[in-house]
Amino acid sequence: MKQATAVNNEPGRFRQAMAWLHTWGGLVASWALFAIFLTGTIGVFDDDITHWMNPERAMVGEFDPQTNTQQQRLDAVTKGEAYLRDIAPQSHLWRIRLPSEVDPAIGLTWENENEQFQQARLHPVSGELLTQKQERETQGGHHFVHMHFEFHAGTAGIWLVGFFTMIMLVALVSGIIIHKRIFKDFFTFRPGKGQRSWLDAHNASSVLSLPFQLMIAYTGLIVFVTVYMPVGVIANYDHPRTFFAEVFNQPEHRPETGIQAEVYPVTELFEKAEALMEKPASFISVEHPGDSSAVAKVFGLFEKEKNTGRLLFLSSGQVILDAVTGELLHIEAPDLFDKSNAFAAQRIMRTLHFANFGGYTVRWIYFILGMAGTIMMATGAILFMVKRRQRSLNEFGAQTPKVYRAIEVLNISAISGLMVACIAFFWVNRLLPLEVADRAGWEIKLFFFIWLGSLLHAALRPASRAWIEQLIGFAVLSLLLPIVNWLTTGQHLFHYFARGDWSNVGFELTVLLFGVLGVFTVKILKRKQQKTITEANRVYKPESESA
Repeated sequence: MKQATAVNNEPGRFRQAMAWLHTWGGLVASWALFAIFLTGTIGVFDDDITHWMNPERAMVGEFDPQTNTQQQRLDAVTKGEAYLRDIAPQSHLWRIRLPSEVDPAIGLTWENENEQFQQARLHPVSGELLTQKQERETQGGHHFVHMHFEFHAGTAGIWLVGFFTMIMLVALVSGIIIHKRIFKDFFTFRPGKGQRSWLDAHNASSVLSLPFQLMIAYTGLIVFVTVYMPVGVIANYDHPRTFFAEVFNQPEHRPETGIQAEVYPVTELFEKAEALMEKPASFISVEHPGDSSAVAKVFGLFEKEKNTGRLLFLSSGQVILDAVTGELLHIEAPDLFDKSNAFAAQRIMRTLHFANFGGYTVRWIYFILGMAGTIMMATGAILFMVKRRQRSLNEFGAQTPKVYRAIEVLNISAISGLMVACIAFFWVNRLLPLEVADRAGWEIKLFFFIWLGSLLHAALRPASRAWIEQLIGFAVLSLLLPIVNWLTTGQHLFHYFARGDWSNVGFELTVLLFGVLGVFTVKILKRKQQKTITEANRVYKPESESA
């Protein structure tokens, strides 16, 4: 009989164990996952954000794909080649990016003597170097993308994000197991009910975005599969470059020989590659210029129209040439896909993760579902403290109050503090002087300083006040951002409407919408706090009278 009872209790014990795992695993990872999800969701529109953060680029020149003639492209390559030959003749790498709709300037990249990448941008017509006085140096929306997948910490950051992503998958699976009424809970919301309201919000946002979250977490891991699981490559290949050459179906990397050789005219290499691909090119790189092993790679122009609805993009075309003799080494025909099946699978995962298909419709779907996932992370962390404020489980003995206080502080800074830092990042972009050295780096440093400031603020203020004060800061910064933009650049929402700049229109309207949502959130929290104070006074008065 006892054995039968034990067997009957097994499902309950398992669900109880999963509840513990979901609670503590979710809490520990929630602060990092909130940052990963929020910045990743914002990063869906990284190009549009970069466009807004570079107001001077529209003044450099407008790029019209309809008038993108071969002569214009050759002129751009000639200007870029002349600059690189002059400033970086001994560099290990040259890259010339042609003007595009995203950036109308000529983009140049090279390696200096310390093997550090350097960049410059040239005016597409005059070929003159664009200085910081002419346009601001910024990482733009790419800051959020890098924050999303590596916390601006390189390979160590990629590993850290991967670790938290694995915890996220565990939390999702354990959450599914412990919720018996998972779909019924999606349609349940009880406002003004304290803990129940937070639980309903957590459940609804979880179920709404559950398939999306499972997909985004899994594909995020697959994107960096060779980083997380390098053993297969190390065991079977002498060098990772050999592996990638096989996967990409390209010639192996050619090491430097140390034998000097004059580089073939880059403009002629570019022209030859376009003729071989029979389409316009957008980018050329030269590896080891000045060495007998020099190789030139020319990439065809990516055509959005042909790939909008595709998860597996057609090739844009690529030509690899000997940069000393001009000899053809490899050609990848455009509008085909001749890579390995493994590469195709990984590329589909990458396309799914980064929403590189379906245009703005898919991006907005990702944005909405990403925000739902972000809300899930936030409500889960907040729900933990709401429960513990009502009934402490004394998990840490005498230190429990201090641990709860630390969790509350981390909740505030990780959620509302990061929101403030994100919107403040745009203010920094407009207020930081253009001539500041390493301006793009300072934008990111100030982002982290502001985020750290929110942690100190949360530690010094009562939790209830800290939440409201930081959310007020977020709302004010959001609502005033368009005004700051107008005062610092002379550009404003009506200006964007007039010139049909719908990217900037969408950006500023979205910021204003979040500002309004911030105001409503503050009002709700203030009303709730006032209600709590009123109820406390009602309880206190009879006790004082009886005393």
